[in-house]
Amino acid sequence: MTDRVVVYSSGANSEASGTVADRLRASGVQIVEEQPKMILVKGASAAIKKVVDKIPGWDLTAEETVEAPPTRERVLKPPSE
Repeated sequence: MTDRVVVYSSGANSEASGTVADRLRASGVQIVEEQPKMILVKGASAAIKKVVDKIPGWDLTAEETVEAPPTRERVLKPPSE
């Protein structure tokens, strides 16, 4: 099963994100987006967890998506005639 997972730095003395991304790529995980303290990855959950468990100061969580609110204005009360 392929999932999108957020891998994030949870400590001040953790490894650089580039090093963590290289380890994840080496295990066959696709990097979707990389930021200094957070990496969005796509791949097998077990493979991602196996790599992250070996890296001190990094943790993971499932990706959460939020639907955008409707922006179209609505009439709350129809005009009186």
